Amino acid sequence: MARDAARKARFDKTRPSASARGLGADWRRLRLDHLKHHPWCIRCGAQAAEVDHIIPRSKAPERRLDPTNLQSLCKPCHSGAKQREERRNLAR
Repeated sequence: MARDAARKARFDKTRPSASARGLGADWRRLRLDHLKHHPWCIRCGAQAAEVDHIIPRSKAPERRLDPTNLQSLCKPCHSGAKQREERRNLAR
């Protein structure tokens, strides 16, 4: 667990800010609006905390602010299953 925290801390030091990654004020407004209208995780039904791009921004950057490309997820579903799926798809 401590090793994971250290690895994450090293990664975060070099990671660009949210705004630099395309997640500025326009994204924050869209995210809040999406969670207001879709407050439940589409996978498990828990309270959603994350707004996820269905088609990742890396594959479709033009859909970054497309409301039809968004889904609400709880933290465990976003950090676990969804991230594993994306890693598998990138490996193809």
